[in-house]
Amino acid sequence: MSNSSSVSSPGVSRRSRMPRISFDAAFVPTIIVILLVILSIASPVFLSSRNLAQVLLQISTLGIAAVGATYVIISGDLDLSIGANVALSGVITAIATMRWFDGNWVLGVALGLGCGILIGLFNGLLSAILRVPAFIATLGVGVIAGGLALWLTNGLTVSGLPAEFAALATTNFLGLQTLVWFMLATFVVGGVVLHFTNHGLRTFAVGGNREAAFLSGVPVARVRILNFAIAGLCGGLAGVLLTARVQAGQPGISTTLTLYATAAVILGGTSLLGGQGSMLRTFFGVLLIGVVQNGLDIMRVDYALKEVAVGTVFVLAAASEALRRRR
Repeated sequence: MSNSSSVSSPGVSRRSRMPRISFDAAFVPTIIVILLVILSIASPVFLSSRNLAQVLLQISTLGIAAVGATYVIISGDLDLSIGANVALSGVITAIATMRWFDGNWVLGVALGLGCGILIGLFNGLLSAILRVPAFIATLGVGVIAGGLALWLTNGLTVSGLPAEFAALATTNFLGLQTLVWFMLATFVVGGVVLHFTNHGLRTFAVGGNREAAFLSGVPVARVRILNFAIAGLCGGLAGVLLTARVQAGQPGISTTLTLYATAAVILGGTSLLGGQGSMLRTFFGVLLIGVVQNGLDIMRVDYALKEVAVGTVFVLAAASEALRRRR
């Protein structure tokens, strides 16, 4: 009896990590399809290839950041430093390229990515080693990172970046800018690691029950630190690519990105309590936010009402999480 139990449990564990077709999984894609139909009727421009490509471009930075947020939330933590990470990593990339390395954008990009990873590691050490609640730890780190971005730039934009650096995010390939391809690649790599590696299995185990995972031999602290580092790397990548897209390091940029990334992950179906979710669901959550924002722009809805609509999406994210827990 014990042998059959030991043989079947790994298979069950791996299947539990895979996206399953259910009401929960189909809910957000169904909403997206309904919105596509409504918006295409309201504006014939909406379903044009040019506008759909614009939707993907608009959500690219958010999508990259949401990949990292997915790891952290599935493991039962929360990262409130994402937006500040994007801002500081972008500022570091711009300053390093223009002032420290005489226009060498490759070294600037490396330093920007390193900045993001360091922020993630710092979050992980505070939360997993010093046992500071992730909410407080990442909020404090985010405030520090945002302050450093302002201090390094005196609150001013760092511009004049090389054209080769801009090409990193703005080159067209198969009808889409490279920034979009970076986002899609990040989702693919993030999904493979999350659903087909031992680290992914441990991430779900830690998020589902930390004590049980620890007693089973899972290095809980190491898994949590690594997930924060992954989130930091994604934030750094988003900051670098956003800087390349706008051709400037902006210390005040992405102030609301943390809220949007977290909402996209939860709206997609990842449990805020940890232990459940998928990268595909996160992608649909990000896409839903992008479709709503783009549709409102096309219909020229007043800015204040746009904020109301996006806020409603966030409320739906919270409500859907509560309904999933009840089920």
